[in-house]
Amino acid sequence: MKNRIENSDQFRKLYFEALQSNPYLPVLWIDADSLIFKINNATEIYLGYTEEELVGKHISFIDAAKSDREVDEISCFLRKNMVNRFITQHRKKDGSLVDVEVIHGYHVIDGVGFSINYVFDITQKVQLEKDLMKAVDEKTAALSKKIDELERSKELARHNEEMFINAFRTSQDAINLNDIETGIYIQVNEGFSKIMGYSTEDVVGKSSIELNIWKNPEDRKQLIDAVKKYGFCHNHEADFVRRDGSIVHGIMSASIQEYRGRKVLLNVSKDITRIKKLENELKELNSRLRTRVEEEVAVIRKQQEIIFEQKKLADMGMMINAIAHQWRQPLNIIGLMTQNLADCYRDKTLTADDVDEFEEKQLGTLDYLSSTIDDFRTFFKPDDKESEFDASNEIIALLRLVEIQMLAKGIKPYVSYVSPTKKLDSVSIGEIPRSVNAETVVKGYRGEFKQVITNLVYNSIYAIEERLKEGKNREGFIHIRIKRAKNLVTINIEDTGGGIDEEIKPHVFNPYFTTKTDGKGTGLGLYLAKLIIHNHMNGTITVSNTPLGADFEIILPAVD
Repeated sequence: MKNRIENSDQFRKLYFEALQSNPYLPVLWIDADSLIFKINNATEIYLGYTEEELVGKHISFIDAAKSDREVDEISCFLRKNMVNRFITQHRKKDGSLVDVEVIHGYHVIDGVGFSINYVFDITQKVQLEKDLMKAVDEKTAALSKKIDELERSKELARHNEEMFINAFRTSQDAINLNDIETGIYIQVNEGFSKIMGYSTEDVVGKSSIELNIWKNPEDRKQLIDAVKKYGFCHNHEADFVRRDGSIVHGIMSASIQEYRGRKVLLNVSKDITRIKKLENELKELNSRLRTRVEEEVAVIRKQQEIIFEQKKLADMGMMINAIAHQWRQPLNIIGLMTQNLADCYRDKTLTADDVDEFEEKQLGTLDYLSSTIDDFRTFFKPDDKESEFDASNEIIALLRLVEIQMLAKGIKPYVSYVSPTKKLDSVSIGEIPRSVNAETVVKGYRGEFKQVITNLVYNSIYAIEERLKEGKNREGFIHIRIKRAKNLVTINIEDTGGGIDEEIKPHVFNPYFTTKTDGKGTGLGLYLAKLIIHNHMNGTITVSNTPLGADFEIILPAVD
């Protein structure tokens, strides 16, 4: 049947006319069963399908809007009612959808019906219609909103007018309307009358200049100039003259308003005479209080300086005691060697070798004592300005001074440090060189830092010594760990002194708080340590307990 139709002269004529009308217009030939039996080249380009892919397919294959049944019903309706155009959507081979208008012509050849369908892409038209409808809807909504806003504005204006009238009548502040050029009063409220002592009849029709309302006319000029320039003036303070001649200090805000068809100056003034009096009294009180506080702070600062110096002297006493321990053994050696030399001389057994040995050992011992004095003098050398120093060197210098004293009490000191390029495992003081250069440089007052470490070390010595006396420990140790990581230097001072009771641990850095008995503590050591670390070195100091004792941790900014 398809071949019979296509081979007929009438079909060729129709086909030629379809191609001649517009060779770029997609055309589909569809039989009475809604099956595609021919398309032109423009259709292949438009849909992306070849003729072989579409011929024999139901028209719903490309009609994205309708099913097979709906397409058949529409085709029947078109034939019966001679409707020759309709709008639908086509689905291309790539899956995209196109809005189209189809012009439908129905023909019959040899009793066989078919339709020629001209397809017009109306995607832009549909989009324009959508955009137009959206714009119309938006404009309609905006217009409706404007109408609603206008209605609300009118209602708000009426409401505001009523509120203004009520506020004008009932306000305790002075409210007045004046001509902006002449200053003539147009209207005043009851608040104005109460504050200024003038009735409405006294002022309406007269100017503020006539009534001598302004104590200083320059204040009025400044107000008018500001209003003319900006349209308003807020919180303008001035002195005003009451009817009885007394002065009232007021604060005024003014703005230009429309009143019965002309521009007027609306003024609202508050009587702040009592407030200004209280302000002046408060300023005087604050001045006296500031002076008193500065005096008290100076006294407290002086007391703190005295306490600080006393604590330094106490620490120096502990260090002198350490020096005594350092010297006792060398002095004993000097005494024994001197006695031995004298005995050899009296027994006439003294030889040149004995004298040489005596000289060598005595000079070595004296050199040791001299270096101890140098260490002590350097350790307590005062400093009046900040400097950069290696924390590890200062800690090791302290431990060298107190090591013998600690060992005599049965306490062993150990040091370890870790930096990006160096590492020293826990060792005794004698195994450490005099200068370690551990890359643990910090900034602050060197003497204050030494005082902090001294306090912490002697606190540990005291705690361990007490436990040794009580028989709770057979020996003790103090382990100082120093670590440089990124931009921080961390110092941990850990001991075997039994730790700090959890109930009192939060208070150990408070001034005058001590756990030592028999007046052995001032309660200032840890307080000053925290003050120095926090305020002078921008660091932190905290304490925690370990299974054997306490661990004080200091964290300081590192200096590269």
